[in-house]
Amino acid sequence: MSTLASQLRASLVYVNGYCLIPVFTLGIIGNIANMIVFCQGRLKNNGCSLYFVIVSLIHIFVLCFGCIVRIVITLSGFDLSHFSLFFCKCRVYFFVAGVVLSRFYLCLISIDRWLITSLNARTRRLSNVKTIRRIILVSTIIWLLFHLHVGIGFRIEISGCVPSSDGFYSTFYLITNLAFSIIPFIIIILFTTLTLHRIIMKKRLGNRRNPVVHPVELVERNNHQSNSQNTMNDLDERLSNKNLQLIKLNIIQVIFFILLNLPNTIYTLYSFITKTNQKTNDQITIDNFFNYVASSLLYTHCAISFYIYTLASVTFRKEFWTLCLRIQQNIVTFFRRFL
Repeated sequence: MSTLASQLRASLVYVNGYCLIPVFTLGIIGNIANMIVFCQGRLKNNGCSLYFVIVSLIHIFVLCFGCIVRIVITLSGFDLSHFSLFFCKCRVYFFVAGVVLSRFYLCLISIDRWLITSLNARTRRLSNVKTIRRIILVSTIIWLLFHLHVGIGFRIEISGCVPSSDGFYSTFYLITNLAFSIIPFIIIILFTTLTLHRIIMKKRLGNRRNPVVHPVELVERNNHQSNSQNTMNDLDERLSNKNLQLIKLNIIQVIFFILLNLPNTIYTLYSFITKTNQKTNDQITIDNFFNYVASSLLYTHCAISFYIYTLASVTFRKEFWTLCLRIQQNIVTFFRRFL
């Protein structure tokens, strides 16, 4: 083994064994806090909050079936997925399905925020709690059923728990993995851009000054101003502070999603392009190193949402602080009963 390969392996031990421990711990705590906060106060009656709750739940699954398993393997040196076919299939199934569901619901959040900023009342009504609950239920069942192919196609081979090397399935898995990596980027960026465009247009309408008009044009101008004012009032009604805060959270989520998931998408594309190449041991080690780093960034994305929301959103901070005060009061009341 070359010096470079040895150094990369040592770096992987450090990243997996030590850097991922705080990522996992803070991620579990943060996602649980997310689920509680989005079910409190003013946020609980907003349909988009349901998406944030389900995304936080999925992130917990990704951390449990991906991050913690890697930590245990690194610290113990024992990988159960090399010996238990059941564990191999279950771990990969829940991890892959969780990652895809997370990206799918982030797409739906972006689409939902685009719907809520629409000028069309019928379009805006598509964003409601009842519809979102149905979408979550049906789409979750569909994606879980679709990813049953992972439980069928993965096997234990010399290199570990990997897609079957028979030919068709390994290619199918790589293509679907590539599609589920690239398509969410396109959808999220597209609808976030459209949402920002609508918000900018709303601000332009709000800041537009009325020009000086001649008396003969006054009646016609007043009618036009009345229509414009109705449009602005309609926009202001739709874009309440709560919805604006959720749009802000979505935009911040999108930024970190792109930054922390892009390396994984690039590696997936690279794997697809070079899948037929003959590689040396050093090249394989380098590929594995970048794969592990990209996966670690993916775990980081699943772990930091609560802390980003807390820093970025006034509404989220207020709801979280109210929750903390309520918990404190309950603790004080509990101890007073027994003292």
